Amino acid sequence: MFSDPQPAEELKPDDACAFLFAGTGSAGAPDLPALARTGRGAARAVTDVLDAVQEGLPRTRWPSLRAILLEDPAAYRAAARTPGVAQLAGYAASVAVDRVLRTAGVQPAYAVGQSFGEIAALVGAGAFAIADGARMAVSLVGVLARRGRGGGMGLLEDGEDGARAAIRAAAEPQVVVASVNAPSATVVAGPDGALERVLDTARGRGVRAVRLAVPYLSHHPAMAGADDEWYTMIRRYPQRPLELPVHSPVRGRAYRDGDDLHRALADCIVKPVRLPQALRAVHAAGATVFAEAGAGNALCRCTRLTIPGARTLTPLRERPHDGGRGAGEGARRGGKADPTARP
Repeated sequence: MFSDPQPAEELKPDDACAFLFAGTGSAGAPDLPALARTGRGAARAVTDVLDAVQEGLPRTRWPSLRAILLEDPAAYRAAARTPGVAQLAGYAASVAVDRVLRTAGVQPAYAVGQSFGEIAALVGAGAFAIADGARMAVSLVGVLARRGRGGGMGLLEDGEDGARAAIRAAAEPQVVVASVNAPSATVVAGPDGALERVLDTARGRGVRAVRLAVPYLSHHPAMAGADDEWYTMIRRYPQRPLELPVHSPVRGRAYRDGDDLHRALADCIVKPVRLPQALRAVHAAGATVFAEAGAGNALCRCTRLTIPGARTLTPLRERPHDGGRGAGEGARRGGKADPTARP
């Protein structure tokens, strides 16, 4: 992992690096002050990203991201009570890590975005401006919170077949597989009561199962219509040519310049995520190192579970003793975020 202030020195000359962009809530508050100290040019890269993200945020009721993430991190806990702040902090951290790695000489050959992380992945690949990505993220949080009320998500430490078996045993067909994060980590989504019964059934079958702190549905057929609503909101932001391949766990392939990337992002609201296939495809295409573009090590852990022996790099940890735990989507309810939790 990247513990050295000059991470490029840890790579071999012929390495091809894949940047991994996790969904929201897979880690706590990002330690951007530490990231800003990692090398020459890092501080400028971090502040430039935070300023660009701030440009895309509403003018009222939003804190200064530079203040709560860089200048006064102790203020993050209170700020994260505002809906959307934790998600936008995660987006900002992902883009900041991408830029700092490049400043340090680590150039991505591939990118993989997980659900909400597809926004940052496409921004990193040059398809959208940083500020427009922030605007997309803000509007997405609003759509999910409004259209997905009354449902949630849960993590089962089991494969997809095991998760489907628990759904059948609970006789709750409204619950669906939302995201396969790793061969032994599956996220399900459904209405609150039905979801709890599936999780209880899984526990009764000896499977570890936890409710995630996600107060809405996502990657669920019931969200049909929410995808079209969000698509209409974001399609005005200009799409630019891709500068590197971005592999989508929802589309099941790398995006092409001819794709409507606004529509591809909107598909993530309804369609399931299958991360292992995307990771294996990138590995087969030539990726030799997988770097977490964001806080924590959620996707690096998924990579090691999917591709035994994979080399992974984690440049940014979450801040220790984070008081904002549970604010992000993928955190366990009442506990620390799980590394393989839902995007």
